[in-house]
Amino acid sequence: MSLTAIGLNGNLAGAARLRDISIELAAEVPTVVIASEERPRRALLRLLSGACSITSGELVFREGDQEVDLAQTSALDLATVRNRGIACSVTVPAPHPTLTCAQAVAELAHCPLEEAETELAALGHGHAVAVKVGDTRGSDRSVIPIAASLLHAARIILVDLTNHPAPEVRQRVLARARRGAAVLIVTDALYDDLPSTARSHLLTPDGHLV
Repeated sequence: MSLTAIGLNGNLAGAARLRDISIELAAEVPTVVIASEERPRRALLRLLSGACSITSGELVFREGDQEVDLAQTSALDLATVRNRGIACSVTVPAPHPTLTCAQAVAELAHCPLEEAETELAALGHGHAVAVKVGDTRGSDRSVIPIAASLLHAARIILVDLTNHPAPEVRQRVLARARRGAAVLIVTDALYDDLPSTARSHLLTPDGHLV
């Protein structure tokens, strides 16, 4: 059994515009997005669920005769989708005031602290910076989901690079793809030669943008 992940063009409230992308993945392969904001989580649900479709401009999750409008549900309601094994959506929790960025990344990616520190350093981020509770401003917080996604063992990951155009970040994303992951990139302008309207791109393991 396999699921088909389809990205549909659309303008759902709070969601990124997406080009048509189709990915085949085995049902047992974990798929993950680690995001601190609602938009990437919704983008994941749009992309990585064969049970999703656009109906009258709204995203719905279909199970039998029932339909759930995912564009309007809260984050807690998405647990139903996660439990079905369609997608694994992980949010960055408000960490303890003394928790460092590296510790937060290690917890989210299920990896050793040393690997988290190395990844954050490669991303050009000072991993010793403490993460404040509820602080979602600036790169100190938003780089955490990027690092955790790149370190996660999932075969398909989503990375939101909207506010991270630095060359170091691009290099790490390419490196992750070459290690065998299909990386879905959500961004306003990933590369200079791409129009700002090209907001989503699939980076294949051989380094090609789809």
